[in-house]
Amino acid sequence: MEDIEYFPQELHVKPKCLIALTGLDVDKKPFHASVLNGFYSNLRSDRLALRFRNLPLDHQYSRAKPKHSSQYEWYLPKGLLKRQWMKKHLEELPAVVVVFFDLEGNDRSWSDKVKECARRVELVRSNLVTRATKIVVTLLQDKASNVIGGNDNATEDSQELCDQCKISIGNLFILRQSEFMLNSIKRLEAELYDMACNYYRSAAKRVKAHKSSLTKSTQQLLLVRHTFKIAFFDELKQESNLALKHYRQAYNNLLELKMPDAHLLEFKVVAGLINFKICRISFQMRASDAISQFQRHIDFFKVAVGMPELAYEHEAWLSKQYEIFGGLLDEATEFSSKVPIAQHPGLYFHEAGRHTINRRAIAARLCGVTVGCTLTQQNGNISIGSLVTSSDKSPTLIAATGVVGGAVRVGQTDAPLTAVVPATTNSLPEFFGQRAWRNAGQAVETTDPTKEREGILALQAKEAQVDHSKLIIPLFARASLHFDRCGAKRMRNYPTFCIAEEFFLQAEYGNALEHYFKIADDFRRSDWNPMPTSICYRIFQCASKLQKHALIISSAMELLSDYSTLSQNEKEEIHKCIFLKNELQIDRARSVASCQPSVELVTSTPEVIDLTHLRSCVELKAQFAKSFFSIDEAVKLLVFVKSFTSLTLHFDALSVKLNHEALQDRQIASTGASATTPSSSSVCEWTHPFDLTPEDHLYLVVFTLDPTTLGSAVQVEAIQATIPYTDSGNRRYCLCWFPSAGVPSPISAVVSCDYMSRLEEVKRIFTSAEDVNTTFKSNLTPQWELFTNQLSTEILPKSSKLEMSLRHTPPLLCNEKYVILCQVLNTESAELNDLMVSAMLAGGGANDPSTEFSPTALEAPRRMGSVAVGQSAGRAIASASSTSAFNSMDEIFSQAFLSSHLSPGADLVCPIFVHCPIVAGDRSLRVDAHYTMLAQLPSAGARVLSWNKNGSICVISAEMKAKNGNSTELTLTRCIQSKRVQLSVTPPFEIASRVLSLKHEPITTVIAGRPFVLEVVLTNCSPWSIDIEKSVLNLGSGVRFNGVCYPLPAPISLDPYESFSEVQVLVAVDNQMNAEFLKLGQYIVNWRRRRPQVNQGPSFPKSSISSSTFNLPTCGLVTLPYSVELSLPPFGLLHSPLTMSYTLKNKTTLLQELNILLESTESFAFCGVQLASVRLLPSSSRKLDFTLLPLRPGYVQLPRFQLWSGPRLEVDGTEAAEIENSVDAETEVSPKRHLLRQLQSHIFIMPHLEETLTTT
Repeated sequence: MEDIEYFPQELHVKPKCLIALTGLDVDKKPFHASVLNGFYSNLRSDRLALRFRNLPLDHQYSRAKPKHSSQYEWYLPKGLLKRQWMKKHLEELPAVVVVFFDLEGNDRSWSDKVKECARRVELVRSNLVTRATKIVVTLLQDKASNVIGGNDNATEDSQELCDQCKISIGNLFILRQSEFMLNSIKRLEAELYDMACNYYRSAAKRVKAHKSSLTKSTQQLLLVRHTFKIAFFDELKQESNLALKHYRQAYNNLLELKMPDAHLLEFKVVAGLINFKICRISFQMRASDAISQFQRHIDFFKVAVGMPELAYEHEAWLSKQYEIFGGLLDEATEFSSKVPIAQHPGLYFHEAGRHTINRRAIAARLCGVTVGCTLTQQNGNISIGSLVTSSDKSPTLIAATGVVGGAVRVGQTDAPLTAVVPATTNSLPEFFGQRAWRNAGQAVETTDPTKEREGILALQAKEAQVDHSKLIIPLFARASLHFDRCGAKRMRNYPTFCIAEEFFLQAEYGNALEHYFKIADDFRRSDWNPMPTSICYRIFQCASKLQKHALIISSAMELLSDYSTLSQNEKEEIHKCIFLKNELQIDRARSVASCQPSVELVTSTPEVIDLTHLRSCVELKAQFAKSFFSIDEAVKLLVFVKSFTSLTLHFDALSVKLNHEALQDRQIASTGASATTPSSSSVCEWTHPFDLTPEDHLYLVVFTLDPTTLGSAVQVEAIQATIPYTDSGNRRYCLCWFPSAGVPSPISAVVSCDYMSRLEEVKRIFTSAEDVNTTFKSNLTPQWELFTNQLSTEILPKSSKLEMSLRHTPPLLCNEKYVILCQVLNTESAELNDLMVSAMLAGGGANDPSTEFSPTALEAPRRMGSVAVGQSAGRAIASASSTSAFNSMDEIFSQAFLSSHLSPGADLVCPIFVHCPIVAGDRSLRVDAHYTMLAQLPSAGARVLSWNKNGSICVISAEMKAKNGNSTELTLTRCIQSKRVQLSVTPPFEIASRVLSLKHEPITTVIAGRPFVLEVVLTNCSPWSIDIEKSVLNLGSGVRFNGVCYPLPAPISLDPYESFSEVQVLVAVDNQMNAEFLKLGQYIVNWRRRRPQVNQGPSFPKSSISSSTFNLPTCGLVTLPYSVELSLPPFGLLHSPLTMSYTLKNKTTLLQELNILLESTESFAFCGVQLASVRLLPSSSRKLDFTLLPLRPGYVQLPRFQLWSGPRLEVDGTEAAEIENSVDAETEVSPKRHLLRQLQSHIFIMPHLEETLTTT
């Protein structure tokens, strides 16, 4: 079994060339230590496959055995593969021995040192004896000399050293201590690697020579052995393809051998070793080849069981093969090998665990060991053995009578095998897989049958002492881990179940419970009942051993259900334990095969047991009769209880835990001024015992809740049922359900179309039935799947009869203080107290401003607007600010106290002010009128009903609780009347503004110091007339009026969609800051809405003055170093000369040289300089006069005046192109062109009177 269970460690190590380093004194010489560290710590990724060992000079190497003759006719091999052969070549026999020696190139005692070096080399050579290991000499030098023995005789000295050491010149190296020593070591490693590869190549050739002389008929074992050696040498020299080829040849040769049962273990062990080598190399090349090889390997050997007395070894071998291959596959997937997704390590670890379970079952049969286990059949299904009563109540397995694979049949031994392991088995044989009592070689006969019998008995005795659970648990744990990684959760359940079973057999009940819990929920959701029953029963047993009372009861509730596959007798025993015993104490001697728990309850504190997600024998659902109730209406809560067992269940009480809001100052009902604020949770309970019998379809408890303890919303949190005990009444266990709302589960039964409507009628019977012992007939069979949980309801105030109307004149205009009149009329039958009106503004509609992006949270209410209630008609509430109404409208919620008493038929009017200053859009205004009045509220109570299988509904008992002993007491209740109105907020005006030149032409750029015109057009876009009280131009810092500002006459009345224009002449001051743009400022309009006269009251107050601010446009600003003014008569006469004067002014402190060009035109003939250059001194001006003779009458264009700066008297190409493109263009041009375009360009020429008469 050692060869099966313990895989050779040398197989897990990647074969590398072994290099022996000798002659290094690392303890005394730091240089030697640094050299050794250089070989050991070289961790680069491209390092050659070398393994170094530091050995002393006199180390005794592995000696070669005497060689046989070359023909091998007389040689009989003793086995397939020697146990120490691979270890010898990996760790003991080096391919190259490096002898280090300290020898400086200019050493005075050169000859003596050479002799000492030769002596050391000879010592190493004598220890190697006949080995073909290469010997290399490396001289260590720590001085700056570059050559051996001086520059002149370097070659002679080197040759002398090689001759003395009997090595070739190529085996001599020098290693100097310097900063480049690591590079030298790297080059030395490359030389050593080449020598090692040559050594292993020569070794393989020698083995091939022996192999060629073998006869296949008589020496097949040697053929396998030699082929394996050749492959191993190929692997040492890192030729993976060649090694894989020879490993496959060795494996094929092995399969051709005859395999008697006496030597089958040796063949299987060696085949496993070769298969491991083949699979490991194949994973580095092609993963599918490795998987195919392993499948072939298993298919061949799975029926080769071997000796019937040791048949369990076959299962152990199969388990180890699967485990090893799973590890290889796991290693391959770690390094991103392309492995098919259907093949992952979890499958192989799972098979390894399954074969280990089969091994235990066979060992139990052969070795006389009784164990309880779960046997896994070949098809993977679970076969749970019969539960047999024993003293410790642990289940035992009826062992199988066959071995997996069907190769042999094993008979039960006559007596337990307790033989002592003989001394011959303590030491391992020379060859892998051989029996200690067998003769060497392939002879089937044994020298001593008694010795063989003792050996078999010893192995069986040793197997009987094996703890198989410690082997099974890690295998299934690794399988479960890989199933999780691959997302195969269903396949993970089986290994987890097997792990739990093993922990149970090991009496580690805590670990067993942990693993049972991992899979219990998955099996609960399945439709296969035997498996959840088995798991639940194991949980029941583990909880009994660990004294976990809550877990005992929860698992028992599952085992009693109809889903459980336990027998009726087993269920009755569990039922007695939970519902009929005074204490949970089970006598082990009197317990039956179901392993009743042995526990004792020592605590009197009630313990809550959660059954929400369990398949319990009792299920509960809760429904509120309606989705909302008013405060003066009875709140009905229906709790349905359904039994799923054929046994009667006894309960002491039923309670429901409710969650609701703490009312504080918003409570809707109170019993007086001394009433306290209700808490956020409460419990309603039925404290009388009741039984769930098999004759009952349903058991129903109808709770009537006390409305004075409820908030605005109520929700069912949990339902608890108490298990009864008759001893002292203080030992209780509460079964708890946390229900969740959901849709009905699909049912297989066929129901009628009107089933749900008929079910609702039956529920109304439940809520209305009050008299005890009243029986109702129902022809409806309840379907539990169609009952749903309705866990929440709303508690609304008493329905209000107050009449409330809102009057206003829509739409609301931006920045207007909009008035809405709220009129309330008391139509209740009693007096109203503490009447209060509140208003809340919210977004609504498609144009909701609250959905727009707001940079800060504080700006959101400002974008929405504000509301204020009753500042002009009612008194402010105690918490309101004492400031002015319009100065405090910065909230979206407001309320005001109107009256402490309002008699029936009386009314009040309250104004509500809404202010939306910024954003237009849709708003929603909700107005609530709050008041209190006296009313009679229902009392709390409960009723219990039973729905029997014969269709009858019977009221079993009822209990009502009167409030303070008086059921007619009036309670002060709170009522709310709400009204909602949609407000559309629109802007009152649309503004259009333009910047014009003095010729009223649109411009985009103004010139500093030159006047321009600002035109503002305001349009009334509201459906109401608006009075403009005042308009103000709030100019920017760089703008002023050109002269006097003429205000508008006030007021100006604008009807809907009428407009008015305001024109002002402005001028930009000097641009000292060199700004590129000019902000003109803001336009402020003070206005009020003109309301229509309403004849019926109440009448609206006069509208207040509102203010709207508009931003004026921003235009470009330029500054020119000169200015041009044109002087012309108002008109001219045809053929009569007129004078046109241009005044040029230098606005700077520098000399300006300007070029002037006056273009000719067909409409005028003129005299004067057409092209001239003018120099202007600082702050001076010059006037240019031109005499024009009009040639055409009408509105004609003047000659074009061009002006540019510079010394040239000609217009260059760039200037000409600019002039040409800016004649009639509306786009942006240079500041100079802006200046010239603002000059007068046309004049009206009148004809002479005589010419006109003559023409006529």
